[in-house]
Amino acid sequence: MDAGEKMDHRFKKLLQEGKALGEDFLKGYRRYRYAGGSAAYTRWKKDCLELVKASFGEKSAYYSRLVTAAKGYSPLVPGSLFLVFMDTLKKAGEDLRRVPAPTARPEYASDLMDDFLVRAEGMAAKGHYISAATLAGTVLEDVLRRLCKAHGVFYAENVTLEALNDKLFKAGVYDAAWHSETSQRIGLRRTAELCYTDKINSRNVLDMIGWLRLFMLGRFAPGGSRAKSAVS
Repeated sequence: MDAGEKMDHRFKKLLQEGKALGEDFLKGYRRYRYAGGSAAYTRWKKDCLELVKASFGEKSAYYSRLVTAAKGYSPLVPGSLFLVFMDTLKKAGEDLRRVPAPTARPEYASDLMDDFLVRAEGMAAKGHYISAATLAGTVLEDVLRRLCKAHGVFYAENVTLEALNDKLFKAGVYDAAWHSETSQRIGLRRTAELCYTDKINSRNVLDMIGWLRLFMLGRFAPGGSRAKSAVS
């Protein structure tokens, strides 16, 4: 079982536990409302937070939604918070499963690339959105070039990102949906390179970083320490 399959299994397991908790809510709502919930419910929320954080990153929209809900909802309405957790967990799991699992994944220096994405997150946290988007775009370029090499897709050294994306799509490496989403992230990098500060913000930068992590998780073997990054 690879990393993606393990993540998927954990999402499904927590959703099953959540359904059981939902039935318990209907039977013992007063207990949850006035006694602060149960140990199983508290542990389940903690596991949800940890799984979403590990899968998509601390700055992802999914994780932020859970944290905001946990802080914002009154303890007197535990059912509302529970529904937010279940809905977020379901959508995050579906998003994770959208990544096709190729039969053979090229090795990838995921630890090094994630370090660049962590740096990009730090830049975004300080409001340096242009720099963050540019760095994330550099990771995207490296990812696309590695995919081409892994699947035997020829490209000229001075090829554009748009052309790389088109080549991978035409070669059947990924489908039209991923081609479209990749185009959006390339567009964000171009916007950053042109310094259009009014079009770059925390939301679209962090979305790009989270998407890149998902992309890498689905298409490259974890811990490929022998693979050298083209990013410098």
